[in-house]
Amino acid sequence: MAERRELRAVRRWAWYICLPGFIVNFIFGWYPLALGIVVAFQDWPIIGPAKFVGLTHFYNLASDPLFYKTFVNTFYYTALSIGLTFFIPIIVSILLMEMEKRVIRIMMILWFIPMASMSGIIVWKWFYNPYYGLFNGILKILGLPLSQWLNSSRIAMLCLVLPALIMFGPGLIYIASLQSIPSDLYESAELEGASMWQKIWHITLPRLRPVIAMLLLLAIIGNMQVFDQPYVMTGGGPGYATTTVVIYFYNIAFNSLRFGKGAALAFVLFCVIMVLVIIQRKYFRENIDI
Repeated sequence: MAERRELRAVRRWAWYICLPGFIVNFIFGWYPLALGIVVAFQDWPIIGPAKFVGLTHFYNLASDPLFYKTFVNTFYYTALSIGLTFFIPIIVSILLMEMEKRVIRIMMILWFIPMASMSGIIVWKWFYNPYYGLFNGILKILGLPLSQWLNSSRIAMLCLVLPALIMFGPGLIYIASLQSIPSDLYESAELEGASMWQKIWHITLPRLRPVIAMLLLLAIIGNMQVFDQPYVMTGGGPGYATTTVVIYFYNIAFNSLRFGKGAALAFVLFCVIMVLVIIQRKYFRENIDI
């Protein structure tokens, strides 16, 4: 009987400790989400009462060509970002583990160096400047034709993704995860005559799977909501070549003050991200088959 009372007391204190977190999550998480869904079905003026309009905002979005253009741009950015910046750090981290410990420590120190993403974005924007930027200066020295970089609708999106190759931070997480793999597994594989690639395929990658799954999920969510990088570097241009869904939402809700249509767009983006998350969780499980 005393043990049950003690257990109930422990659980009660656990709820007390978690309560502030639940309150903060409700105020800054679930409540804005619920309010945004409500606003999506209303005309929400700055002054005056809101008016229920049903699915009008969603019909307006469906007839807006820019709505589809921004989603295509966002998917394109997400595919480029994950394809170019997500898998390369995995490969680099695995290959680093085959090097001397001194090299590994140096790389971990470099990854530990704090790098402000916004300042890095601004620096890269100047690198891309077609008149006095670093990259065109290099091309001029090499005698190669100059490029318009961010002013070219053909390569502007690629230019937005490339800085992430350097500013991608989770490479440190991969190294930390690799160091937690028991060395006995590799020694046993070497005794069996396994090559380096066989060790990577059968030992390293299966044990990195939970970390890769988690970071892939975060990468999908983050890239689908990208705003700061294209907004600072291109403003969504040239034309609408780099206008993402969140930039479009910003223009609708805060530049044009059409909060209802902006909330409807945000709700559609939320549903799309949830579908992608469900697909990722279904087909890229975190369990390790050993």
